[in-house]
Amino acid sequence: MTGDCLWGRDAARIGLVLDAVPSGELDATVDELARRVAHIDAELLAAHKRIVNIALELGGARTLQRMAAEFDARAHVSQGPRRTQFKSDMTAYGLKQALKTRDEPFGDSMIKIRWASE
Repeated sequence: MTGDCLWGRDAARIGLVLDAVPSGELDATVDELARRVAHIDAELLAAHKRIVNIALELGGARTLQRMAAEFDARAHVSQGPRRTQFKSDMTAYGLKQALKTRDEPFGDSMIKIRWASE
């Protein structure tokens, strides 16, 4: 609800992603993954992709996309005080300042993962 972000290393620690690498290693890591995937027959890759897509559909991905579009449209026509202020700030100060003013109350917007061992 707040739009907070999660560092890649924390996403990996809690299992949302398989791995997180430093930015300087990203290209090499992606190249290595692509090299490994290239050893799989195209027909098998297509079958695996279809399985993942069906799993997403069964989980409601299409319905979620449809609902997201509807609620995005609602957000753009909302007349609440914060939305009104944001539009006013955009007109007066530009997008960069309007985003800064809107986001300041949320702090740095980074999720802090707390571990029992810490």
